[in-house]
Amino acid sequence: MTKETVDFTADGYGDHETDFKTLFDTLPSSLQNLIFDQAVTPAASAESAATGQFCAIVILGHSDRVDTAGLTPEQRRADELTVSTKRAESAKNWLFDQIAELVLAAGGVVPADIASLQNVSLRTAPCGSANLIHLTPSSPAERAENRRVQFFVSTFSP
Repeated sequence: MTKETVDFTADGYGDHETDFKTLFDTLPSSLQNLIFDQAVTPAASAESAATGQFCAIVILGHSDRVDTAGLTPEQRRADELTVSTKRAESAKNWLFDQIAELVLAAGGVVPADIASLQNVSLRTAPCGSANLIHLTPSSPAERAENRRVQFFVSTFSP
């Protein structure tokens, strides 16, 4: 059995921004290439290959701490969780679209939806602000580093 596991992070969302494609378009080309090389391409290869390749991708969505005046702690946590959920789901949907494009380009049958993937598992988990990089951010750049998605990619074959 061969197995490879990698993880990487894409950060830089603005406050309450959740669209992964918009973020992706602003990322350095080296990180864009990494996302394609380590997530999109292996997943598309697993989905279009009849060789028993598999790919599992977990995407964690993160938010910065909400400091909006007048909100209760529960409202703040709910807002953080909502934003991190939307970030992870947007990244998952973007990833599925990229996988589908590569499968189609390879002459394969494109799955109707994420649930129809045969050899690829795409999962998300929202983290809210539970895993801040900067506990007390002192700049907008530090807040943007807290607002991120993390990809954990495992590829394997029997």
